[in-house]
Amino acid sequence: MNEETTKDLLTYDEQGKAKLPSGLNVLTILTFIGCGVFGLFTLLLPVIYKFSLGMMEKATSSGQDISAKDLAEMEKGKAAIELAQANMVPLIAIGMVGIILCFVGALWMRKLKKDGYWIYVAGELAPLLGSVLIMGTAQFTGIGSVLMAVGFPVLFVILYTMQRKYLTK
Repeated sequence: MNEETTKDLLTYDEQGKAKLPSGLNVLTILTFIGCGVFGLFTLLLPVIYKFSLGMMEKATSSGQDISAKDLAEMEKGKAAIELAQANMVPLIAIGMVGIILCFVGALWMRKLKKDGYWIYVAGELAPLLGSVLIMGTAQFTGIGSVLMAVGFPVLFVILYTMQRKYLTK
């Protein structure tokens, strides 16, 4: 799509300035909220992991009957958490870099800059690729972890890709 056709898609205010399309507006607001939530979550990872390990220890030592399947899943999760704890600093650093890139990319897309899209995509891919390089697939212990690590980033990249036609600068 050429730039003239793209400009035809945009609506303009009284001063002739392009208005932010509503879909792009909603996506960037959701991205800003997600960056805040995941930034807090990323910084609190040491506390969350320590709490999770404590709860797993409590569950196994409680004396209650735990099925072999549940016990195996718990051991798998415990091994993933211990691996993450051993690599905490690089995981937090990669996570924060990704969050900052997503934030900056969304900010640029609000200004209708094409480069914002690529910055955002890099921000979504960096934590995924970095964590796979550091931890391998041990971090994917269930459907929930796969959905959080892969599903949401892919969904948002697809949604932003659908809005690329409005990026003119």
